[in-house]
Amino acid sequence: MRLRELSIIQYQNVSDRAHLNKMWLPIGAFIKQIEYLSANNFQGLSIDEAIDYMLKKNELKAKQPISLTFDNGYMDFYEHAFPVISDHGFPGTVLISPEKVGKKVDIGTNKVPYLTWGILKELLRNNVTIGAYEDYATKLKDVPEDVIQKHIVEYKKILEDKLGEEIRYFGIKEGVPNSKIRDLLISEGYKAFLTECPTYQKPDLYSIARIQVDDDDFNIFLTKISRTYLFFKDKKSWKYIREYSLNKVAHKISETWDKIRGIEPH
Repeated sequence: MRLRELSIIQYQNVSDRAHLNKMWLPIGAFIKQIEYLSANNFQGLSIDEAIDYMLKKNELKAKQPISLTFDNGYMDFYEHAFPVISDHGFPGTVLISPEKVGKKVDIGTNKVPYLTWGILKELLRNNVTIGAYEDYATKLKDVPEDVIQKHIVEYKKILEDKLGEEIRYFGIKEGVPNSKIRDLLISEGYKAFLTECPTYQKPDLYSIARIQVDDDDFNIFLTKISRTYLFFKDKKSWKYIREYSLNKVAHKISETWDKIRGIEPH
């Protein structure tokens, strides 16, 4: 597998209310990122194409592959992120719990809506893949095993019944399935399990380590889509990079470099 040659990006949300959650990205920062990818020889792949590339079933010519995924399924995706990736010819993947479709969540004093069934169908017609999302907890280890097993089976059926489309992907913010959960994913017909890096293990279809982008510092974004980052992200050494706060050092260097160039923080 050539997972370390492919950037699979994990966005939690792109919003005009990014201040509501530290993992949400402001619209302006997202536009700048997509414009950069479009102008710098990155080839956007659907998640199906990304999996085939990982398995060496297809080839690319002189372009760095990248695949964009969006967790939670907030309406913000349709209003803010979808128009941008569409204008630049990038496919996308949205992961959503069927229990949240058409509903709203309270974040502070704000009500944040989720995508509706009608919009999900529209997205499917426009180069967006829909997958199931586990949002019982942000970390897989915090989800009771019977709950995740139930959701793996039921979420697929509900989404397929409502959308008339095969659901091939299941995702969570963070965590790697154990062998029992992995076997269930395979038996239910899921093509892959999407999580967040680092996984500290070899690349695997049922623990695909996505690179979370939640910082509007553009230099950090450039670091995260670099081949050097891909090389280190799943390795055990990443634990020590985090432990000794070397990632924070990178942020500080980036901030200093921006100040030298006269760029104000977002």
